[in-house]
Amino acid sequence: MQNYKITTQDGIANYYEYGDAKNPSIVCLHGLAGNGLYSFDELAFLLEENFHLIVVDSPGHGETSSFLNEDDYLFSNLATWLHQVIEKIISGSFYLMGHSWGADMALHFTRFYPEKIEGLIMLDGGFTFPQNQPEMTFEYVYKGWRNYMEQSVFANEEEISQEYLTYTNRWDSRKEKYAASLFKKRQDGNFELAASTFTVLAIIKAFFKEPFTEVYPFIKMPTLLLYAELPKSLNAARVTGIGQLRSNVENVSVIAIGGSSHMIQWDEPQQIAIIISKWIMGEGCAIFPPFTVI
Repeated sequence: MQNYKITTQDGIANYYEYGDAKNPSIVCLHGLAGNGLYSFDELAFLLEENFHLIVVDSPGHGETSSFLNEDDYLFSNLATWLHQVIEKIISGSFYLMGHSWGADMALHFTRFYPEKIEGLIMLDGGFTFPQNQPEMTFEYVYKGWRNYMEQSVFANEEEISQEYLTYTNRWDSRKEKYAASLFKKRQDGNFELAASTFTVLAIIKAFFKEPFTEVYPFIKMPTLLLYAELPKSLNAARVTGIGQLRSNVENVSVIAIGGSSHMIQWDEPQQIAIIISKWIMGEGCAIFPPFTVI
């Protein structure tokens, strides 16, 4: 793995590169308040033998510069930013993979730059939140994330680990480092999230201004959705989202990752790496059904 930084009109864009550039490329987009290493480092190591991976820190996250204006975080504007970044890294087409918020980013990018995309991979994102979760009103979500950002302050890295080990059923020392990478040390000695409250709340607004459901009719390339089975309380939203996806996207495979929570690539990294590899190599439909019922 190599770490690079490039300069854009909006500042610095940070990314990580795995594997041989001669192999099929996969661009990876992380979730909200995360970073590239946190979401994809473990999975990337499992894929790098056969693929060329570009793991991007999105604006305001990791070591990539923040935007100054709230509307710059709209998905349509993030697509423009990502296109400018990727054009400096990859000359041809590529597969685009996103987790959570990153899956929504990937959907919108695919809408605006379909000629760049060989296939779209969504990891437990871009199909439920917030449109298919009636309880997730704008006021509820905005207030919840504002409180989360204010309360995500820890005295030391041990406290960070105690919080984040609840996010997965496979906690280990590697994930401990990933979780710590999300935080920066303040002058008072406490640790707070590197992503700012301004950035996160601007993105929350984007979810409501540019819904993922409006993008589905524009998706014309092969699409793979891998989704979590837990918590079961989201089953109704999952059924609705999968139905919308299959109604609008002709070439789509949908696979549940048994026993997993939202960080599916943490819970079952080897299984997910195998599924992605077989799907890209054209073997997926022979191994996995195109639709796994919840």
